[in-house]
Amino acid sequence: MSRLKTRYLFNFVDFGSICSNCNVNCCKRFYAILLPEEEEEFSRNSFMVETELGCIKAIGSRNGEPCPFLDGNGRCKIYSNRPLDCRIWPVIIYYDFKTGERVVYLDLDCPAVSKGLVPREFVERVVEEFRKIHIDEEWLKKYTLAPWPNHLVEIYRFKK
Repeated sequence: MSRLKTRYLFNFVDFGSICSNCNVNCCKRFYAILLPEEEEEFSRNSFMVETELGCIKAIGSRNGEPCPFLDGNGRCKIYSNRPLDCRIWPVIIYYDFKTGERVVYLDLDCPAVSKGLVPREFVERVVEEFRKIHIDEEWLKKYTLAPWPNHLVEIYRFKK
């Protein structure tokens, strides 16, 4: 039996009710970094993102084009199978290079965050799950350095 993919540990995440009324549509503006375990599955639609520590693979918006997994109405065609980064956004986990801690942020580029619509209980559950799983530190460092607007508010820190 194969190991459960990390992203499926976050199946409880469903922003359908929050995102359905949003006209910003993050999938038309941003990309999602793939976990190493997701790279092969999404290889036909992935592209490289350069960081100071090397490249990592991503899917989603690129060169002004929306994510190729959006349908004509701006809805995700792979929602139940979307990568972890898509699944948990607007929650972001970064690596603090000075302290070695994992830092949890909310992304203020999400209108739901700026309006206070992301439930605290949800964020706490995401943090709880992240504390349990193994995320490769080298990958997390690259993820942290990927070019992103970074309009973030810190909400939690922990050591692995």
